[in-house]
Amino acid sequence: MKKTSLILLCSVFLFTACSTTPGQEAKAPSDPKLTGVALAAAVKGSLDNDLVLQKFNLKVKAKDADVTIEGAVDEGEQIALAGMIAEKVKGVRYVDNKIDAKN
Repeated sequence: MKKTSLILLCSVFLFTACSTTPGQEAKAPSDPKLTGVALAAAVKGSLDNDLVLQKFNLKVKAKDADVTIEGAVDEGEQIALAGMIAEKVKGVRYVDNKIDAKN
C-alpha cells in the first residue's frame, strides 16, 4: 500500500509541475548567448571552417557581444565574406571588420 501511495503522490507532483494553466504557454529553456572569449572562439571556428578564408588565419577578438576581426586577405570580396560569416554566429551583435585586402 505504501508503494502505491508513493507512486500516486509522485505522479500528482510531476503532473502539477509539468502542466500549465489555461492561457499560459510552456516556456522553452532560454538559449544562453556566447560572449567574450567563447564568442571569439565561435567566430574564429566559423571563419576557419570556410574553405576560402581558412588559409588567412584571421584573428578574432570579442568584448561582450561585439567582435573584431583582423588580418589580411587577397581580395575585398573575402573581407565581406568574413563579415557575413561572423554576423551569422549566434550572439554576435556587432562586427568591427578590420581586415585588409592585399590587392
